[in-house]
Amino acid sequence: MRKIDHSFLAMSLVTLLVAFLILFPLAMLLYGSFWTERPGFPGDFTFANYITAYGDFDTYKVFLNTALLIGSKTIFAGIVALALAWIIARTDTPCRIMLEALIIIPFFVPGIMEAIGWIMLLSPKTGTLNVFLRELFGLKTSPFNIYSLWGIIWVMSLGSVSFLFLFFVTALRNMDASLEEAAAASGAGPLRTALTITLPMIAPVVLGASFFSFIRAMDAFEIPVLLGLPAGVFVFGNRIYAAIEYDFPANYGLATALGASFFVLMLGLLRIQNKLLRGKEFFVITGKGYKPQVVRLGHFKYVTFAFCIGYFLLATGLPLSQVVLGSFLRVFGMNQWDMLTLGNYTTIVTDPLVWRSLTNTVIIGGSAAILTVLLSTLVAYITTRTKYPGRNALDLICWLPNAIPGIVAGVGMLWAYITLPVPLFGTLTLLVIVFVTIGLPVAVRLMTGVMGQLSPELEECSMVHGASWGQTFRKIILPLLKPALAAGMLILFVNFSRAVSTTILFSVHGTELLAVTLFKYSQVGTRLGLVSALAVVLTVINVTAMLAARRLGAFGQQSDQ
Repeated sequence: MRKIDHSFLAMSLVTLLVAFLILFPLAMLLYGSFWTERPGFPGDFTFANYITAYGDFDTYKVFLNTALLIGSKTIFAGIVALALAWIIARTDTPCRIMLEALIIIPFFVPGIMEAIGWIMLLSPKTGTLNVFLRELFGLKTSPFNIYSLWGIIWVMSLGSVSFLFLFFVTALRNMDASLEEAAAASGAGPLRTALTITLPMIAPVVLGASFFSFIRAMDAFEIPVLLGLPAGVFVFGNRIYAAIEYDFPANYGLATALGASFFVLMLGLLRIQNKLLRGKEFFVITGKGYKPQVVRLGHFKYVTFAFCIGYFLLATGLPLSQVVLGSFLRVFGMNQWDMLTLGNYTTIVTDPLVWRSLTNTVIIGGSAAILTVLLSTLVAYITTRTKYPGRNALDLICWLPNAIPGIVAGVGMLWAYITLPVPLFGTLTLLVIVFVTIGLPVAVRLMTGVMGQLSPELEECSMVHGASWGQTFRKIILPLLKPALAAGMLILFVNFSRAVSTTILFSVHGTELLAVTLFKYSQVGTRLGLVSALAVVLTVINVTAMLAARRLGAFGQQSDQ
């Protein structure tokens, strides 16, 4: 009798589990796009959903708005991020360490908090800045309206700058300065050198990061919903949400047809990205020692300093100051001493809905982060350390969620799990499953990178001495990965705590999450003080967890432990 290969069986079970988590909702999304009824109801096969979607002129307006949004946002954010990265990495601008810390702050701030802050600043009727300008110049109408397509572009662009900056500043610091020195010796000025030498040398990084930012913008949800729906401005994300939440009756057919189309479009864009970047690589770090050239700006260095401070104020200072101030006011906009209160924060503890949302977020987010990291570690080990025949397929399956925007994934999982004979909908267990599914791509990439830094000699030695695959993984690999596992859990917890687009369709009584409750209160707009306090608490949780992850070695910084 042939001996059972337990390691092969274990790896096959991991592959089947990952395939179920990712492929089943995707298959159900496609299935639902051809179904006449809502999830879980009997119906018939039909093409009517696609005919309705693409027979409506408004669908093409959604395409146009989405293209305008992501194109404008990517170009604006890319230009500003490149300028900031050059200032920090290559000039003698004063206080560059402090400026760099200020520039990356928006990366840690939830997008929903930025949106709330700008609503408080530029709401046509009550926005602080609009009220100030109307009174100052005697205007009858407000000069700015955040509820518009350009308002969406503005807020999303400011938030994307710090994301792109992290890529660009690293590339500039790792560049060999010899070519720039040669250009300077030939009489080229700083600006000409930057445009003709520096920029072409980091072009692959600029192109790759910008395209990645372009694709991320396709997944935008909270900002387009909060700023677009009040003005009737639709892009892909908020149109799918509106079809389910606001159309009467709920138009699941349109939502799934648009969602399936969106998935195919994202796959196409990702394929274009791979083709554009394949083989596009410049080796800018040589074997000899070097240090980045510092450009002397003279008195112009104070202009670049002001530019960096200006970005921080627009991206973080102004919106966050409004949110923090609003969290201490009884009535938002009444900026008087007798209006100050801690009542909005005490409400978080005393309001049953808010407190339940907070505790659910901690429990579900923490549990899902642990499970996701453990599963992704197994996946990373299988794909990088074994000769399991299905490892390439497993790696591809784990990559697929990158092509599925949050709201689209949510629709697919709604169709998938509401049709199962097991009653999962409306349970905390389903939210854990949802989080594990959406967290796998990030966690697998993180653990794959860490796994590649471990020498295989340790596990080979373990197996030579008779240890099984499971014993080696449990007693050798996991202990060595403890700092990375902890950092990964914290990063995932932050992502889960701010997730709205994927989880909002599953938020019912008893399963509320903090970000979803904050989002829904923001849409109502009548409890801005409580909304501000919730946004502050969510941001503190996010920033604290991210700093702890950084301390443990995430984002390229090693722990002192």
